[in-house]
Amino acid sequence: MSTKNTDGNISVLTRQNCAQVFFVYGGKQGMIEGMGPMTFLQKSGLADRNIVFVRDPRANFFENGVSADIPDCEAVLDWHSDYLAANPHITDVYTVGNSFGGWGALFFGYMLAVDKVWAMAPAGAWGRDLLVDLMADSNGKTVYDIYYSHQLDLDKIFAESLQHAPGVSLFHVEEHGHLMMSGLMRTGVLPTLFPPFKASAG
Repeated sequence: MSTKNTDGNISVLTRQNCAQVFFVYGGKQGMIEGMGPMTFLQKSGLADRNIVFVRDPRANFFENGVSADIPDCEAVLDWHSDYLAANPHITDVYTVGNSFGGWGALFFGYMLAVDKVWAMAPAGAWGRDLLVDLMADSNGKTVYDIYYSHQLDLDKIFAESLQHAPGVSLFHVEEHGHLMMSGLMRTGVLPTLFPPFKASAG
């Protein structure tokens, strides 16, 4: 496993008895709609899984990485790959994110060819354009569920710009607006979206 300093921008909870990992990406303020990692774990139903929280301290599409040791987006991607290589008991890989973190879930999900992505009200115009070009070609594996509100123009433009990308499914949920993650938690829907616990072989 990488010993590179992440300046606290990547937090890891690894469980040897679980075959799943969820990479969770924070929004523009580095939070999950105001929630810290522990609150998210309690309310998402994922407290017993392998979890990696990732945030971009500059909210700049990881262009400047997360720390001096991980200085750009490519290095952040390498960190993900190193984590997976160091944990061979993990066989099922997922990404989850809200707002700017929804972009992170889509981008890293595509690049890592994860099993599934949940992107809640993804945002960021520059990042959207990058994803439109990138995801036009299937990575051969990943499926993407994008949740957004028709009532918010920027969220609608982002989500629907990806509607023809291979593997993408769009879900309209109007009542939560841009705070899609916390809204789905409040109504009890979010935990039902994720697959049940899967034990590792070892």
